[in-house]
This record gives sequence, C-alpha cells and structure tokens, in this order.
Amino acid sequence: MLKIPKLFNRKKEIDETESSEEEFKLQGLTEQEADIIAPPSIIERMPGENNATDYWVEFGDNTGGASYLRTWFLKFTGRTTFVGMFDPIMLSEGDGAVDITVSIEPAEISHEINVISNRIAVLRAELTQEHNPGKVGAMMQELSDLEEQLGRLRVNAEKLFNTSVALNVSSNTPDKLRRLSRTIIKRLSGMGIRFNAADTRQLEAWRHTVGIGPKVIAKPHIKEMESSNVADFFLFGYGGLSHRKGVLLGFDHFRRPVFYDGWDRRLNNSNMVVFGRAGSGKSFAIKVLTRRSAALGISTGIIDPEREYKNLVLAMNGPYAELSPKHADYQRLNYYDVREEEDERGRVFVDIEEAYQGVQAVIFKMIRTVDESALTGAVKVAVHDTTIKLYKQFNINSSPESLYELVNNEYVIKEMPTLYDHYQLMLQDERLSGVTPLIKLFTREGGDDSKAIFDGQSTFKIGEGRVFGISTADLDEEWMKPIGSFIANKWTWERFGKKDRFRKKRIISDEAQLQMEDPEQAKWLENAYRRGRKLNVSMCAVTQGFEVFLRVPEGMGILKNAPTKLLLRQESIDIDAVQGKFNLAEGEARFLLTASAGVGILRVNEESTIVSIQPTANEYWLYTTNPNDYEQGIGA
Repeated sequence: MLKIPKLFNRKKEIDETESSEEEFKLQGLTEQEADIIAPPSIIERMPGENNATDYWVEFGDNTGGASYLRTWFLKFTGRTTFVGMFDPIMLSEGDGAVDITVSIEPAEISHEINVISNRIAVLRAELTQEHNPGKVGAMMQELSDLEEQLGRLRVNAEKLFNTSVALNVSSNTPDKLRRLSRTIIKRLSGMGIRFNAADTRQLEAWRHTVGIGPKVIAKPHIKEMESSNVADFFLFGYGGLSHRKGVLLGFDHFRRPVFYDGWDRRLNNSNMVVFGRAGSGKSFAIKVLTRRSAALGISTGIIDPEREYKNLVLAMNGPYAELSPKHADYQRLNYYDVREEEDERGRVFVDIEEAYQGVQAVIFKMIRTVDESALTGAVKVAVHDTTIKLYKQFNINSSPESLYELVNNEYVIKEMPTLYDHYQLMLQDERLSGVTPLIKLFTREGGDDSKAIFDGQSTFKIGEGRVFGISTADLDEEWMKPIGSFIANKWTWERFGKKDRFRKKRIISDEAQLQMEDPEQAKWLENAYRRGRKLNVSMCAVTQGFEVFLRVPEGMGILKNAPTKLLLRQESIDIDAVQGKFNLAEGEARFLLTASAGVGILRVNEESTIVSIQPTANEYWLYTTNPNDYEQGIGA
C-alpha cells in the first residue's frame, strides 16, 4: 500500500511529460529543439550533492557543457601593497578563467583618524611596560607606520577607502578547478594574502562579484586602505601579450619578458608585417626572431635584397644563394620547377594550373619591364598557349608520377622545362613575333649572363636546415632585381612553403615596399598571405614604406591578413597614416616618432605591448649592420 502514492506520482510525471511534448509541438518546436534554446542553469552545489566534492556554482549549458566556479574573498595580512602583485594569477596560463573584483567606497577619514590616534596612544602606553625585545620591535614598527599614515591623512596626501577584493576561479571540470585554485592560493600565500572561501554562500558571492548581488556578503572582508594601496589593485599595468610560450623577443617597459607565439591557437593565421624607418632595427628584430624560432623547430626562408641576413644564415649552417654571376659560386633558380603537394585531406597532386599562372606572370613581367606597350591581349593568350604546350612536351600534368623518371632502376625528379625551352616554342608562334626579341634578352642566347641567370635548371638546394637565404643584392636594379625578387619568392613558395604542411615555416620578404610597386609581385604576395594558413606558413613582409601598402589594394589585403604587426620607429610623414590604420593612441604615436632602434610596439590581434628587442652579446655582433659598431668594437 505504501507504493501506491509513488505509482500515482509516476503517472503524474508521465502525464506531464506527454503534456509538455504536446505543448512543444503546438509551439512549432520539438523537445530537443526546446532543450537547445533553453537558458543556461545556475545552481549552487554543496559537497555530496550531484557528485560535488566541494562548494561551487555550476553553470549548465546545453551546447557547451557545464562549468564550475568558486569564489574567495582575499585578506591582506601584510602592511604593504605593490604594483603587479596580482601578476602571478592575471598573467598566468591554466585550464580555466580567473576574475578579480575590487569593491571600493570612500571611508570617513575623521573617524579613522580618531581610531589611529587611539591606537597610537595605546601603543605608547604599552611600550613603557613591555620588556620583550621581540614584541618591542613589532610595536615600534606598528607605531611608526601609524604615525606616518596619520600624517598623510591629516595633510590630505592620501584618501581612505573601504576595500574588498574577491577572486573567481572557474573551469570546465571539477578537477581542473581544484588544480587551478590550489596553484593560485599557493602563489599568493607567500605575499601575505589569505583566502576566505565563501562556502555555503558561493552563489551569493558570485552575484556580488558581477555587481548584481547585495554587498552585505563582503562586509566582513572589508579593510580600510589608502588610495595608493587601492591603486595597486587596478589592472592598469597589466597590458601586454598573453603569450606565455614561443620566441623570447625581449622585454616590455616593465622589464617583463615578451614571448611571441606566431602559431598561438587564438590567431586566425601566423602572418605578420614589420614596419619601420631606415635604421629602426627591422632586420635586427627579424634576425632575433629567426634564430630563436629555429630552436623551437620553426624553419625560415629569407628573400634578402641587400645581403643583410647572410651572416645569420651562414652562422646557422644554412645554405645561402647568390643570384649573380659576379660570384664564383652563384646559384640558379628555375621558375619552371614544379613539385607535388599535399592537401588537407592527404591527397598528393601537382597544381599544374598554378604552375601555368606563375610562369605566365614572370614572362609578362619580363615583357613589361622592357616594353610595357608590347604586352597586348593577343600576346597574353599566346604566352598562355605556349606555356601549356611546354609542360605537355615534358609530359608534366597534375599527376605526381609525371614529375619522375626511371634512371638506373630508381625514380628521380626529371629535368624541368626552362626559359630557353619556352623561348624555342615562342619562336614558332607568329603571335609572339613582336616579343620574342624581348624574351631573348633573358635567355642564354641573349649574350648577357647577368640577365640569363634564371635560364637553366635549379642548382640551389634548401636541404634540411632550419634556415636558408636567397640574395638578389647584385642583380641589376632596373630590370633584374624586380624580376629576381618575384622569381625568388615564387620558387621559395613552391619548393619550401608548399612542403610538409605539418612543419611550421616562415617566409620573410625584406624591403616589401618594392614588391607593392609591381602589380605581379603585389598580387602574388597578397595571395600568399591568404593561402599561408592552410600550408602552415607564416608570411612576414618587412618594409620601411608604409604609405606604399596603403596605396594599393593588395597592400590593404596583406594588412587585413596579418594579425601580428611589429611597429618600430616611424617617419613623421607616415605617422598619421600608421596611427589611423592601427588605431594607435596619441601617446603611442608620439612614442613611435622617438623610439630607439630595436624598440617598438608589438600588436597581436587586439593585444599590444611595447617591446625592446634584446639580443645576447654574441648575437648583437653577429646581427648588427651599423658600420660604427665595428669601429667601436675594434677601438674597445
């Protein structure tokens, strides 16, 4: 008979369930859809309730799962505070979130002055009767502190505030919450901070910390503090990057280390740009980044127009290519090279269409460099047709097998087409009769070795090192340097950027303002910034010409696809554009006008910090390009 009420209750529950399902259907919702759009639940748990092992607040979420939160009130047992005392928790990383709530209200100074005066009188009286040296010392210290505080309050040098500090710690599992809480308590206990848990009142305490609950719960934890002490609690000094791993670039203005992780999972991609006037320390910063990135397994390819990075590459035992016959050991890059690549699903293929486009872009650039008017629509079509025909002659298509041939019972990469091969095909096409003399200038038949540097098989090998460089320093400024820069970038992308998407890679293009002045190079560089993420490539454009980037749409596209910006000292003529584009404060803009070499502002997404690039002594002498440094070093 005792079971009858239970059966009736069960029947009632079934009826209610059926009724609720009918109500959902009448409202146009299924029960599952109603669960998804239901508001999250907030429940205070006690030990033993619903598998809870401690007092906490549980936030239920139908889509993201539950999270757990505990609240403590902080008690300050020491007599001093200092800026940055919350650094150990606010700047640390862990499996959870930490929030600090500081509640302040002005205190009645006259009442506090009376309290302090009475305490001083009591201490003076007790000192006359105390003979224990230890107690006398403590009482004398307290008396001195109180007299100094009384003096500050009387002359209005300080204000008093009733202050309470609450700490919220949350995580998505109870175990993570427990570990994170223990770590924080251990770190702050050494500073004389004690933690009073709001057990049995966790929900009420949380409501207080977000400003919607009564203040009465904080009353037992209020302490009178002077304005300078309260100011130490505000988080004005906690700016900077939240990265806690990656490359150590240097220090910020508080002498805290600045770490930069270009592959931080919060970033949309790993791309970056570096802006600064001549002598601001751009190449110096890139050298620090490159060498220290290598220690973390990040490989780097550098397109070096001024031979600034040669010492670095050679010191790291990396290969360095000189693209000029002036050097006895000069190297050659064949921009007709094609290699297989792997997509995100593991499919291996040859992007033959991209190879066509790359070759055509180089040929167009050669023609435009000599005679821009010669590049007509008919010429473009003919170049396109001969490019396709060229690769067909070499039996190269979208199949990876088409890149190999059998030699001595071993499959090896076959010889690639060259500019001379393409030139021979062009001679057979009447539509190109007006431009073949222009193309001939860049072939072995042109009679100028410096212009035929890209006609032939590639001789440069990247190898397995962590860094390599390609120099265009000795190429002809008017014709060959723009062409060489484009070919070096494209070749590096094909032979390095597209390889092994599980390997972190960075491609550095120095003096990038020169590429923005050329349509083909600007378009290629913007495209690389868009595609780099899928290939695990960090593109890095280094330039002293910020206004050039704003002048062309490709430059704006690069800026939008670069979450990391390193801003070094700027020219006064550029500062307004820099300030407007990056939403710099007035003080930040003024800082960039006077910043020392190697000092600037590092912005990563919405975070920013001042950074002073700090090399070791050995690194400095390896990286510097200032001739005065060598004179001083010899004189020393």
